[in-house]
Amino acid sequence: MAGLLSSVLEGVLGVPSAILGAPSPVPSGGMAACAAIAANTQVQMESWPVNQYTSQYSTARTHYWNAANADRTPACVVLPQNAQDVSDAIRVLLGYPDIGVAVKSGGHNANVGFSSTDGGVLISMANSNSTTISPDLQTAYLSPGATWAQTLAALEPYGKAAVGGRIGDVGVGGLLLGCGLSFLSALYGLPCDNILNYEVVLSNASIVNANATSNTDLFWALKGGGDQFGIVTKFTVRTVPIGQVWGGYRTYSSNYASQILNLTQDFTANFPDLGAGIIVTLEIVASNLDQFVTVFFFYNGPNPPPGSFDKFLSLPFTADTTKTWSYSSMLASNANVASVYGLRYLLRGTTIPNLPSTNGTDLVNANYNNFVSYVLKLGLLKSFYQFVLIYQPMPYAIPAASERANPLGNLLGLSTNYGDQMWMASTVSWLTSDGDSSGRSMITDIINDVASYVRAGYPNVKASNFQSGDLQAMFAPATFMNDAMSDQPVLQGYGNATYQRLKSVQKEYDPIGFFPGRTNGFKLT
Repeated sequence: MAGLLSSVLEGVLGVPSAILGAPSPVPSGGMAACAAIAANTQVQMESWPVNQYTSQYSTARTHYWNAANADRTPACVVLPQNAQDVSDAIRVLLGYPDIGVAVKSGGHNANVGFSSTDGGVLISMANSNSTTISPDLQTAYLSPGATWAQTLAALEPYGKAAVGGRIGDVGVGGLLLGCGLSFLSALYGLPCDNILNYEVVLSNASIVNANATSNTDLFWALKGGGDQFGIVTKFTVRTVPIGQVWGGYRTYSSNYASQILNLTQDFTANFPDLGAGIIVTLEIVASNLDQFVTVFFFYNGPNPPPGSFDKFLSLPFTADTTKTWSYSSMLASNANVASVYGLRYLLRGTTIPNLPSTNGTDLVNANYNNFVSYVLKLGLLKSFYQFVLIYQPMPYAIPAASERANPLGNLLGLSTNYGDQMWMASTVSWLTSDGDSSGRSMITDIINDVASYVRAGYPNVKASNFQSGDLQAMFAPATFMNDAMSDQPVLQGYGNATYQRLKSVQKEYDPIGFFPGRTNGFKLT
């Protein structure tokens, strides 16, 4: 994926993959707020300009999947270790109402400003990165600054895992606030379905717990509602058993794209095993029009049983990391090709039904062919853009597991009645700010075409395994938050009743409008 492009760029251009500018001056207001935090709290912090080149300030400012975030210069980086540290910082910031605030977990959200700030206060959770387990091994306590590879590595000695990310260097906090999707979801539901308690710092600096019996509205809202309600400083999650797993990725020539897509449609419609999972990415590097396919495989056990992936694995491949190993090691390896650092980058998603039979195979191929045709017509040869189209199967087994794990429900509105879905996404990566406008336009065109093509070409065709209900529910949620671009109305896509309730919850827990007014994210307008 985009990680491969970073290496290509270094070889072709003779420059490092991280193309990052120096910090720029910041307004005095932000500096005053930072000085007040330093004077009135014990929280560790690094301030511009004195600490601008320390490793913690530099990493907090520049270590993002989308390097455009590194164009921004925070007045200071606050590095809390616990909820009290966050509370102390918020209490001071209440006295500086014009200063922007951003909270950063792993920095993988591609939207500029969602976890970065220019001239404001950046609360980096990098030092809040512990993972511990309860004495009975049934629950774990996850800090938001940990990565999923770190979290899983900490739990594996106990034979346990948390239901979480599929790429090892994705941060815990951001993924869980968007609800998340896991290789373990067909067995145990979505990651947010397995959260038992949120420790949250509210806009008035109070620290509360939200769970099934306390602050229940907030507990509900945080299961896919994002970061506009408070700052989550600890997640208590249900643990699940884990041992050695089989998985990794294989790369294929684009000559096999159609066969792989046909198999992906069949995998989704005739889901072979609750322990199985795949992600399929189809990629074009504009500099040489190289096209290839990467399939990420997972099986929750040391060896996939016959029938799980046989047809995929029978195809000739050009690279292969699949083997039996620890879950954390597999996810860390996935990050080698799936993570994006040093490039400007956007991610945009949409939901479509997985159609049955020939309608389904026709659709998955049409989406890819339209994608290739669009990119080639751009005439970008020798331009250093990389385009990726991503197919994420959502068989109805995942909503079924979600209902078992979380009878109270999450915000996404998934149901086994609506059959199988395909969560589609696309990424575009490039080098410099000169490409920003084109990158945004191109990725918007690619995903809008995916969303409109199925509606226009297959009206009233039911998803595979559709049982009953409104056919429009096959497209819900309209956009998965963790794959969404800043202009996509994610929260509105949950339906009007859910959206109105979320607005009420936000007003209840943030009556002064601290988070909608001073942080960026998906808004309740």
